[in-house]
Amino acid sequence: MGIGIDLESISRVANWVKRYDRDTLSLVFTTREIDHCQSVSYPYQHYAVCFCAKEAVGKALGTGLADIGWNEIETAIDPSGLTIQLQGAAQRQAMINGVQHWLATWCCWDDYVLVHVLTY
Repeated sequence: MGIGIDLESISRVANWVKRYDRDTLSLVFTTREIDHCQSVSYPYQHYAVCFCAKEAVGKALGTGLADIGWNEIETAIDPSGLTIQLQGAAQRQAMINGVQHWLATWCCWDDYVLVHVLTY
């Protein structure tokens, strides 16, 4: 079982996203994450959720993002919560840890997003 939590300022993520083009953003976010974030009413909030989810997953795996590529963790945001998909080194680490299931939730207040990830 693993637990990961991350908290991030939406305005901090917004400043970062505004500075870079799509190619640069794709170093951190997957194509699906970028497409989703650009299609919603509050794109910077959703970018912050995806960013926090990557950090929280790394913590839940017990490795952080050392040796795991940002794009190896993909987050889908839907009304019922978050869906996490892993590839490459992230998927291998989850298998080593015996991860069978993910529970990921998020909340937002003021300028902050919090993501909580539980593996079991």
